[in-house]
Amino acid sequence: MLYQGIGARIAATGSYVPAKIVTNNHLAGAWEVARKLQRLLGAEERREVDEGEACSDLIVEAAQRVLRAAQASPLDLDRIIVSATPGDFLEPPTASVVQYKLQARCPAVDIKMSCVGWLAGVDYALRCIATGEKKILVVAGTVVSRGDAFHTLMHRAIFGDGAGGILIEADEHRSFLAGGLWTDGQYYTMINQPHPGSVHPADIPAGYKGKFYMGPRRVFFDTLRHELAPCVESVLKEACLSKDEIDVAIIHQPSRKLFEAAVKSLKIPPEKTIQDFHRYGNTISAELPIALDENVQNGRIRRGDKLLLVTFGAGFNAGAMVLEY
Repeated sequence: MLYQGIGARIAATGSYVPAKIVTNNHLAGAWEVARKLQRLLGAEERREVDEGEACSDLIVEAAQRVLRAAQASPLDLDRIIVSATPGDFLEPPTASVVQYKLQARCPAVDIKMSCVGWLAGVDYALRCIATGEKKILVVAGTVVSRGDAFHTLMHRAIFGDGAGGILIEADEHRSFLAGGLWTDGQYYTMINQPHPGSVHPADIPAGYKGKFYMGPRRVFFDTLRHELAPCVESVLKEACLSKDEIDVAIIHQPSRKLFEAAVKSLKIPPEKTIQDFHRYGNTISAELPIALDENVQNGRIRRGDKLLLVTFGAGFNAGAMVLEY
């Protein structure tokens, strides 16, 4: 998708992570196991919601920070787009809860695309801006620490809770240059978290029934190496930019090794990337907006910088976007 004809910019960013820090030692209960988790995953700690916090609460806190930074009211919004994992309910959409808690009066829509959900929401928002809307909030949140979703400690240790988002507003300056989304549904069982009433897929071991499942690692690495680079190259080509012209790359970090494989495949200098997996784990679709906001706040990302956003995950799905902040 070539966005250069769409007048839009990021008016503000915002993020929120719960105060509670859960270390590998907390999860494992034994020093040897904790060290193994860090060695295999690269995560040292992650955040966890309090008992009374819902996914929508994290998203609303991040959204309020976005709106305060933009000096905007919830009543100014034309649309709210939410990517929530897993969200508050099967029904209604978490976006409805977010709209109510924000006291907004606009349509609110959920987008489900796993780790790519927030970026898909940005793509959707830009299409809405192109048809006349002026201010759109795109937010994502993840709460995976609650419940009994994981069959193995290793899988639990991958993930953390958090939320982030941006306000996109119509503007003469065309900040969004190009983007693309990719899906190969043949791998839908390779990263799988079932609904309580869903049918158990035959190719997932019976021991994982009702639980989060990840297939053979080689499938992830092979698909990453063969598919991700062409997707990103095509987006950069549409944006008329080279990798050398990218100031900061925010690349999804499902684990340290998968992140390193993605960086190597894309041939992005590591010093241009943002690395926060060791602090937050994999916050799924919330990861990109959290990283974007934190690095705007600390000054690493400044107005005028050219950014490359890349994410990939269950489905298999992937997305890439080039923009000028």
